[in-house]
Formats: sequence, structure tokens, C-alpha cells
Amino acid sequence: MFLRPRHLLLALVLLVPGGIASSQDAEGPPVVAWQELCDHPSLYLGRTVKVYAQFHGRVEGWSPYLTRFSPYEFSAWQFWSDEQFPWVQTEYQTPRVRFFARHSRPGEWALSDAQPYARYELLVRVRELFLDLPWAEIEGAQRTLEEISEGTNIHAARGIELFEKQSFALAQSEFEHALEGLLPAHARAELERLLEACKERQGRKH
Repeated sequence: MFLRPRHLLLALVLLVPGGIASSQDAEGPPVVAWQELCDHPSLYLGRTVKVYAQFHGRVEGWSPYLTRFSPYEFSAWQFWSDEQFPWVQTEYQTPRVRFFARHSRPGEWALSDAQPYARYELLVRVRELFLDLPWAEIEGAQRTLEEISEGTNIHAARGIELFEKQSFALAQSEFEHALEGLLPAHARAELERLLEACKERQGRKH
């Protein structure tokens, strides 16, 4: 006896623990940019998501306001978002991302030895919305191979300064140095754009 397609699908669902939900859960938490979290925070309230961000440092003091994130129970950590380029002075001075980790839990352990500029894949759960921002708890963190190193930031900042002074050959050299190493795709694309702009300006001089 052959099962009709609809009946066969139902049988398969019943045979798999959790049915359809199991296949959805297997996909894992979605990757969400920080800006997307800020633009649509209510969509992610109560959900676990993956966010990529570059480590800035531990926050020594903050106000939890009306949230659960008291310094007695949580540590706070500041990051540059993937939308930011730390070689730009204004971006360097204002890392946008702040997440919290419960004391003596995996999220805090994973960041205990974190160094500035290290880039992480962060597993975070959006616990609350306050001041139009998502307040999220770090459930896990794993360092990525790709990062915007201190050297890249120094060379890129010099390149921009030289570019503005119309020293395009020197700026090109700085951007070439900045591109050395394993960079996140978005950072590499921006540095390559700046490098091409230098080459184009030099071509106009000849």
C-alpha cells in the first residue's frame, strides 16, 4: 500500500522528534547585524541571534535603569559593530554595541581574556528593550579568524590623512599595508575602495 504525498509528509513529521520545529531549530540562530537589531528591536525580543562585533573593552560602570542588567549580576562589554570602521576617528571613539554577560557563566568566561580589536561571533538573547535599544545577554562567544587589527587601523587612518592631503602615492602604500592580513569581507571591500580611489587620483595627475 502506497501513501499519498500528503500522508507521507505527515508520517515523516511524526517520526522526527519535534516534527517540523526540529528541522527549523537545526538551522540555528539567525545572523543579525547590530543596526538591524536597533532598527527593529521588537522583532527580536526574547530571541537568540548571532551578532558579529569587534571587541573594544569591558565597561567598568553603567546604569541598568529599569532593566535586569545590574552590575551585581552582570558584566558589560563594549564592541564596534561590523558596520563601523575603527580607523575612522569618530567611529573609533564611539563603539556602538553593548552586551551583557551573567557573572560566572559561559558568556563571561569566553570574554575574560579578550583583547581590543579581536572580532567575535556572539550568541546573544535579546532580553529587554529600553531607551529604544536592544539589551541583550551574551550566551556564548567565539573569536573569529578575521579581524580589523590594530595595525590595519593605524595604516588605514594614515592613508585617509594622506589622501586628504592629496599625497596619493603615500596613501596608496598605507592602504596596501592595511589590506595585509585576514580581514572581514566588509572591511576589505572598503579598504579596496579607498585603494582604488588613490590609484584613480594618481592616474589623473599623469
